[in-house]
Amino acid sequence: MKLISDLKIKKIVYQGYGLGFSDYTPIFVPQSTPGDILDVQVVHKKKNVKFAKIVKIKKASKYRNDAGCEVFGSCGGCDWLHIPYDKQLEYQEQIVREIFRDIEITTIEDIGFPEQDKYYRNKSFYPLSLQNNNPVYGMFEKRSHNVIQHKNCLIQPELFDEICKVVVSYLKASNMRIYNEVTGKGNARHIGIRYSVATGEIIVILVTKNRKIPFSKQLVRVLNESFSNIVGVVQNINSRSTNVILGDSDKILFGRDHIFDEINGMRYKLHYRSFFQVNSQVTSQLYNFVKRCLDEEKTVIDAYSGVGSISINIANNVHRVIGIENNSNAVSDAKDNAKLNNVTNCTFICSNVENVLDKIVVEESVNTIIFDPPRKGLARKITKNLPDFIKKIIYISCNPTTQFRDVKLLMQEGYKVKKMKPFDMFPHTYHFENVVVLERNEI
Repeated sequence: MKLISDLKIKKIVYQGYGLGFSDYTPIFVPQSTPGDILDVQVVHKKKNVKFAKIVKIKKASKYRNDAGCEVFGSCGGCDWLHIPYDKQLEYQEQIVREIFRDIEITTIEDIGFPEQDKYYRNKSFYPLSLQNNNPVYGMFEKRSHNVIQHKNCLIQPELFDEICKVVVSYLKASNMRIYNEVTGKGNARHIGIRYSVATGEIIVILVTKNRKIPFSKQLVRVLNESFSNIVGVVQNINSRSTNVILGDSDKILFGRDHIFDEINGMRYKLHYRSFFQVNSQVTSQLYNFVKRCLDEEKTVIDAYSGVGSISINIANNVHRVIGIENNSNAVSDAKDNAKLNNVTNCTFICSNVENVLDKIVVEESVNTIIFDPPRKGLARKITKNLPDFIKKIIYISCNPTTQFRDVKLLMQEGYKVKKMKPFDMFPHTYHFENVVVLERNEI
């Protein structure tokens, strides 16, 4: 592929690429920084744009710094460790404003961010691999399934590496074979950890292909001897040839399959499978923002409600909350969480949102909906023909491009964007959460 010399990076765009131009052709370069002058190698083309990798940094941007990680650039865990954190926040705000540039927004608030931008993750899963006949763990290389080892990951608690090393030692001692994605042979597939900063509780998950594993009591013993705050050790069984991490069945080897966490004074039960934001500090800010956006609402739907964390957080500000979630484990946790916090005005329904939303909004006289969908966004069935009495929508998204698409559709239904605020939930990556508040035009 073609070598391009002296490419100047003009800006950062969504998905973390630096953007430069060669003969008026856009060139997208990962791990670059505005102001860099680079020699780059084109790696592939897509329509009228090209994607390239850095061959040489001819002149480093004044905004480029040392990543501080020996595997940055190959490991798929981070995108922006080479950029000072204050500049990362500036770029995030620029990106979201650029995506929503064609929409009139009454108020755009500054990005929310954590006090500590390192060691923030409260949950991680690590693929296992065999390298030089030794089991290793790490993160997948960008755009591949090669496992990249690290010495010290800067976005997870150091505790996570200590736990993984103990599990790897057990795998060696027990001679358990490491799963091979190509051949389908082997047993040990992933190591997972879920952790609460607030309570200190930890669950360790070992994902295997087979139900039977050797010396499981030994694994429990060494983990408990090394880490006194482990409350559960779970074996998840995934026998399928798939990129999906977790299988459908599991065994509790020790303790329980959930931890307890706390956000904004509320206590939450989190099953190891259930979705929960990975950055507890920024989650607290986001939930408080959602609460501020509510004003005397009567009945609110929390769509894609997960373990009920938003529902419970806003319960004191509204008459009633109805959570809708299709993950049965999460719904079970949500019901337990309501009881745990003595919240009596939350109801949780296990179903796909698009299947029941129309019926519930009419039967329950709902006037506000909170959407927090997966990355693919909302089904067209949801955004079309919402009843006039739905006066407010609070739309939380980790994918601003699908969110923009849906917001445009909602505007066709008579809504205006009153407020927007991004949150850097994932420092040192290009990902962020964005909250858009829409209100129905007065007729």
